[in-house]
Amino acid sequence: MPQSIRRVVTGCDSNGKSVVVSDGEASSRITIEHLAGLTMTGLWFLERPPADDSDGGDQPSARGRLGPPPGGMTFGITEIPPDEAMMAGLDMEALQEEISAKMPGLLDASDPSRLGMHRTDTIDFVVVLSGEVWLRLDESEVHLQAGDCVVQRGTWHAWHNRSAKPCLIADVMISPQPA
Repeated sequence: MPQSIRRVVTGCDSNGKSVVVSDGEASSRITIEHLAGLTMTGLWFLERPPADDSDGGDQPSARGRLGPPPGGMTFGITEIPPDEAMMAGLDMEALQEEISAKMPGLLDASDPSRLGMHRTDTIDFVVVLSGEVWLRLDESEVHLQAGDCVVQRGTWHAWHNRSAKPCLIADVMISPQPA
């Protein structure tokens, strides 16, 4: 069962005093059942850079974006099940149908000859919160553990959890401004 993620958002009231604007379970969640419950939880979404710290953004809708629009940003948590669980009885056709329905465009950013390999035109800041994961690149891979950080700069990559426990990562994806 995917971990419930609590999201607390602050802001200012009409007197300029800091207050909690919302506090509750993040409801924007995409779970890929055909990958043993791989779960991505959206926490914050910006269509464009904010004019100030109180401008824009909110929890992404269930539109299933892989990343932000040009000039935008997303913040989320991904729970990566162990590879062994994801590969058990994997039905590639059903997986592709599920991904197409839940995350339109993801397959266009993926390399079907290398399971899990994908590329986004974003700069991603990733922190491993718990567990361990292997970041696979075109010709190498890096083993990451809780506390390790990655700056992922628009390269082909995949995440593989070769351990027996889920891995939790936090990620911020920033899309460059359109030219």
